[in-house]
Amino acid sequence: MAAVVLGAGLFAACAGNSPMKIAAPFNPAQARVMLAPGNNHIVGRALLWLSSGGVISCAGESATLYPATRYAYEWARLTYESVENGKFKPPDFAYRPKSEGPVNLIADPAFLETSRSVACDNDGNFSFERLGDGEYYVVARIAWQQHIWDEYNFFYGNEYQGMEGTVLKKVRVRGGEKAVANMMWSAPNSRFNLW
Repeated sequence: MAAVVLGAGLFAACAGNSPMKIAAPFNPAQARVMLAPGNNHIVGRALLWLSSGGVISCAGESATLYPATRYAYEWARLTYESVENGKFKPPDFAYRPKSEGPVNLIADPAFLETSRSVACDNDGNFSFERLGDGEYYVVARIAWQQHIWDEYNFFYGNEYQGMEGTVLKKVRVRGGEKAVANMMWSAPNSRFNLW
């Protein structure tokens, strides 16, 4: 089976260093059992607020749910822990800006396909319904919202597009639960506060 090189939660080609490999074997049967219909529900929102009023969110993008198998754990660790810890790191979930470049990681295509994706609404909200008991990784793509005026964008150009990327959070559901995957945080910005 052909392998896929993964970048920031997206498919991407990489050059340079030899790609990292995930040591854990992927068990598609285990992942499919977790994705079988159940009575749990995960709702969430992926949104980066800018102090000037602009946002980078998953509006118009998608959120994807991966069963938290051993393979998924290693994939998440290798994909997101390679990011430098900056001052805009969220408190309880992982963020990988597109500007960090693609991850030189070979992922099993069966792992990427054994997932569920939903579209985010105009406010960056998403919802996964009828989930079985278990732990999941929720990954959401975030992108600059061009229709929202922003003072930084006005004075300094579209530099916030560099903060587009993906966010990841691990969520557990059990017994008919409705869990919230809150992936919202804020970054200070002002024409007087360049970073």
